[in-house]
Amino acid sequence: MTEDADALREMQYELMLFFRHQLRPHHQGGPALERSAYVLLNRLEHCDPMTLKELSRALRLDASTIHRQVGALIRHDHVAYVPGVAGEVARRIAPTGAGIEALLETRRSYEQGLREVVADWPLEKQRAFSGMLRDFNQNVERIEESPWPRR
Repeated sequence: MTEDADALREMQYELMLFFRHQLRPHHQGGPALERSAYVLLNRLEHCDPMTLKELSRALRLDASTIHRQVGALIRHDHVAYVPGVAGEVARRIAPTGAGIEALLETRRSYEQGLREVVADWPLEKQRAFSGMLRDFNQNVERIEESPWPRR
């Protein structure tokens, strides 16, 4: 086994564990958004309203999955259909005020969970970890030709 193979094996194992932990809610109060709702609202938060087809492409999910997720978000008043460009047939989805509030509340709970996990890390180490995650994600986005909007 080469050092590269060992490093990749260790990386994939740690990523598997990371994915297992990273979106587990650490809230103490009301209900948190489900993971799919959290991802979808995060996407809509930083871009113009999107059609279902655009959401499907951006999230790399099939149309039926997007329809199901958007339907659930509409029932909870977290997203709504909004007018698109004049003459456009496709309807566009945008977060509602309630959707943004639910997103922010869930985000706060995840940040609190992260705060507990990295409490003994110096700020420099926290920023380095964040930077490596961003680099990793941007490389995935480049390979998949699907950039994610950032603040």
